[in-house]
Amino acid sequence: MKLELQNKLAEAYPKIFKNVGGHPMVTCMAWGIECNDGWYDLLDTLCYTMQRHCNVTNTRYIIETDKYEFVEEGDPEYVQVVAAQVKEKLGTLRFYTDGGDASTEAMIELAEAMSGRICELCGSPAKTSRDSGWWHTTCDACNKRIRLERQGWKSGSAEEFLTDSNPDNTPDKVSQEVSQDTKLRKGLQEAKQGKFSKTPPKIKPTTKKKKKK
Repeated sequence: MKLELQNKLAEAYPKIFKNVGGHPMVTCMAWGIECNDGWYDLLDTLCYTMQRHCNVTNTRYIIETDKYEFVEEGDPEYVQVVAAQVKEKLGTLRFYTDGGDASTEAMIELAEAMSGRICELCGSPAKTSRDSGWWHTTCDACNKRIRLERQGWKSGSAEEFLTDSNPDNTPDKVSQEVSQDTKLRKGLQEAKQGKFSKTPPKIKPTTKKKKKK
């Protein structure tokens, strides 16, 4: 996750992410949040719900004094979730913690299940699939962009590439899908401009081979 988004979570929930940037021999949070930006909103919602639950749990009403008191850290009844490791594994979110209770565990299980329906790259609706031996949860648009990058496309958006607005950034090998899209767009543009081919394209007739008796 980008450092900017990671810092926003750490600032909003300092008790949960107090180990971010710690020593690698002590905590796995030394490497930060090990997933992509598409799950930021999911993590933000999860942490907000868990911290709110912890705050309510750590507040007690005393009948004798008709006042509220807060359970201090170190008290056996003190409840606080602390992130031990946050990462992607097998295409879904993993949120390992120290502390918490049954309620926070249920919240984490729900968030981990929801991550299998949210694109890890952009946050759009997605599904978990396997590609080249790796499990990932990405939407169709991000999958297409990943394929273009593997073929040599370097920067910009997939839409820019398909509309030929970035001709200097053409990959060495273009997939059949991209090639067909480009030809179709070019044909539609020519049709709008009134440019039609005077001679129809030559099509070789297909001949069936006779079976030998």
